[in-house]
Parts: sequence; C-alpha cells; structure tokens
Amino acid sequence: MKKNFAPSAPYSRRAPSPPALEVRYPLMRRRAGSEAQFVLVPSYENADAGQLTAEDISIITGNETRLIAENKSADWRYEDRRKAQRVLDFLYVGPVTAIRDLEFLQNEGITMIIIVRNTRLPSRSLEMASQQLGIVGEYVEVMGTQQLINSLPDTISAINQHLLHVYRSQARQRTLDGEMVVDPSNFKRGKVLVTCESGNELSPAIVAAYIMAVYGNSFESAVQFIGVQRFCVSIDASLKQMLCTWGGILIARAMVSRDRGPVGNGADARPIKTAKRGIHDTISPEDHALDQDKSHMQDRERFCGREAFAPFRDLAPES
Repeated sequence: MKKNFAPSAPYSRRAPSPPALEVRYPLMRRRAGSEAQFVLVPSYENADAGQLTAEDISIITGNETRLIAENKSADWRYEDRRKAQRVLDFLYVGPVTAIRDLEFLQNEGITMIIIVRNTRLPSRSLEMASQQLGIVGEYVEVMGTQQLINSLPDTISAINQHLLHVYRSQARQRTLDGEMVVDPSNFKRGKVLVTCESGNELSPAIVAAYIMAVYGNSFESAVQFIGVQRFCVSIDASLKQMLCTWGGILIARAMVSRDRGPVGNGADARPIKTAKRGIHDTISPEDHALDQDKSHMQDRERFCGREAFAPFRDLAPES
C-alpha cells in the first residue's frame, strides 16, 4: 500500500540526546614556550558573593596570580594511577587506596580527605588517617550524576571553608588596617585530597567543578588541566554533560549573587533574601489592560513571527 503523504522534515524515532562533548588534549612539550600551556588564574567572576569575598579567594589560592599545569604525560607510568597527584597547590586527586599511604599524606601535608562513593560503608583507611594524622574526613554519597551535581555546592563550600579555617586558625598578627595575617615562616596551608574508587572519574569531576567555580574556567579547560597531571583520568559523557550544566549554573548563580549584593563583611557576608518574583510582576500595566481576561496570552510574544509548520505533507496522486 502506497502512502499518500511524506514527512516535511527529517525526524528520528528515538528520544533526543545531548550532543557529544569532546575534550581534546593538545601536545605539550617540556620546553617552555614551545606549546600552549594550561594556565589557571583565580577569578571572582563565578564566585557567590554571598559565600566568598575577593579576600577569601585570595586566601584560598594563596595569592597565586598564575598557576601552570605540570605536564606529567611524558613520565607517566601505569603504576602512577594507584597514587594521588597534585592538581593545584592545595588540591590533590587520586584513588581511595592512596589514603593508606600515611607517609605520603604526612609529607604532602594533607589536612582534609574527601571520599566520593556510592556506598555507605565506612573507610578504615580514612579512620586511621584521621586518628594518626588528625586529618579531617568527609564523605560524598552519590548514586548518579544528578545526585553528584546536587552535592557540588556543599562539597566545594566544604573545601573552601576548611582552607579558610586552617588559615584563620594560624592568623595572629594584625596589619594597620586591623586584618589578621599569618607568619610566613611557620605557616602551613590546608591541603585537600579528593578520592573515589579509581581516582579517574568521580573525584576528577569534582576537582574540575571546583576549578570552574574558583578559577572561572570552562569544563573543557578544567578537565584538560587535570588530565595533563593525572594522565589516567577518564571522564565519561554523562560527567562531561554534568560539568557543562554546572558551568551554566555557576554563571546564573554569580549573576543573581551580584544583583543581590553581599550583606556583611568577609566570611559573614550573606545574600539579601527577597521574595520570588511572580509572573504578574513581569507584565506591564499596558499589557495587563489589554489582556486582563486573557491569561493564556501572557506569553504570546514567543509565538509571534512563527510560520505555520505541518509535520507531514500530502503527495500528489500519480496519474
């Protein structure tokens, strides 16, 4: 039986899927200046003004104005995947088995360990590190990418608050402006190790989300920055899409935060709480007078200028 109709445009029978997100790693050589380097610059652009100030960002990053990724791809060995690598001066990433190396934790000066996992069983290695070295331990329970992105704000905030606490606990001297400063000769900054089962997926994703929040980088450059230092990182498509979504959340959150403005000073700054805007607040008096009894026309503008589209068209009958 011949069909007397045809589709007006190509279509697919499967559900729509997001486009593939690729992260390319350009060749990096040891000689400085021979290839483009991965550089991080602390930025207040994506910071939440209600949670962090520019001074807090400066304390967290150690006043570093420029951070260059150390290319470890040339010397990478298969055994290195079982160890933790330093990504930032204060942030490390690796497998959960790296917690067993108490000598490494002590030599690197790790003060906090975050374990990303999908089980509620306690970690004996973390308990031992906490007891013997006094390291703060945190668990991030995730069962999928949706739960992981929901946990990012609290996880990033926990890292920042820990780093600020370590700094302020050692701040003794006061400047002429009354600010507390540390003695550089004996100051020991906080350092955080983020781990997951393999150290190649969930924990690098959290570190990438942290770099996006604190340094204002895109998800692609954040993953690249981590990948050249931990060569075995393997972030799948769902995690890439999550990081891309996280980037949009950061931009929106920063815009709202700047619009509200901070309340208070320093760590006590909090955003102003305002009532949520209703749909009637978006309608001008002129529109309200015209469409008082036509609530369905309130969003008419998005339909203006649209041409009629028929999904199928009739075929001319054969003679």
